Amino acid sequence: MGEVEKKKKFTSEETASFCDQIAMLLNSGIPLYEGAFILAEEVEDRRTKRILSHIEEMVRENHPLFEALEDTGAFPAYMVHMVEVGETTGKLEDVLRSLADYYERDANVRAGIKSAITFPIILFAMMAVIMVVMVFKIIPMFEEMFLELNAEVADSTRQMMNAGVMAGKILAGITCVIFVLLLFLIVWYRTGAGERAIRRFAEGFGPTRKLLQNMAVGQFVASLGLMTASGMEQQEALELAQKGCSNERIAKKIEDCRAKLAEGEGFDEALKHSDLLVGRDNRMIGVAMKTGATDEILQKLGRQYDEKISAALGSLSGRIETIMVVALAVMVGTILISIMLPLVSMISSIG
Repeated sequence: MGEVEKKKKFTSEETASFCDQIAMLLNSGIPLYEGAFILAEEVEDRRTKRILSHIEEMVRENHPLFEALEDTGAFPAYMVHMVEVGETTGKLEDVLRSLADYYERDANVRAGIKSAITFPIILFAMMAVIMVVMVFKIIPMFEEMFLELNAEVADSTRQMMNAGVMAGKILAGITCVIFVLLLFLIVWYRTGAGERAIRRFAEGFGPTRKLLQNMAVGQFVASLGLMTASGMEQQEALELAQKGCSNERIAKKIEDCRAKLAEGEGFDEALKHSDLLVGRDNRMIGVAMKTGATDEILQKLGRQYDEKISAALGSLSGRIETIMVVALAVMVGTILISIMLPLVSMISSIG
């Protein structure tokens, strides 16, 4: 494939859709290469069409599907490995359906994060605009009125007016600087180094630390359920889950869990002692292991974590919005009062 096509990366939504469609084609008895050809014909985006056409060519040449997916460079490494497991165990259709659910959950979580961030950013932008308008439009009007009446006002009134004008300019400047910094962080986050740096900061920052840990554990549980259902050994599943974990704290706990499992501890005990799953969640795993329903319980826990994350994102977004609205009201109110009071005093003294 050309270099341009290799730079194309499928989003979680696109990956989920691809897995679901291939699984449906397999269920209907259509060969993989024909299925890839059908998908390529229906796609309008040229880069996506070329990726799917390349998959169709490789599969037609008797290459395994996972090799074709890996060669495109468009799919997540975790998905490629799971497709390999599915082809090796003869459970490709089941694995693809599970992957579709997995990436749908991942897409929902990402959408929740985007929603929680977008509105506060828009609100902050409005704050910046309001402060700029006040400094460059409204305050100059009051300053002009003040200069016209300057000779007839007391020193205390003049000082209060000047303080209000200065406070407005300072607050507007601070707001604009923060907004520019926020835009820079958003752009920087799109780079690999920026994403890693911001993620490390967020993982250690109080208000977001617990949320990111829950997100990492939820992803771990969901992927572990998928791998368990595919017949993968527990050690191999934990190793792959650790590689795919971006949260350093949770990755270390997974490594600790692997070590305890290697020492002979039971799977549920290893999860408990490594502090990955505790309390009711761990007890559910213990019962599930005795009944042979471990993969089902893991998938259920994954859905519960999704709900917990969605609620936490909504709560965090609500708190941010409330703080920003209050901050905006206080800043604007402070500036207006500090300007209006002297102005009223001047008008009264003239009258």
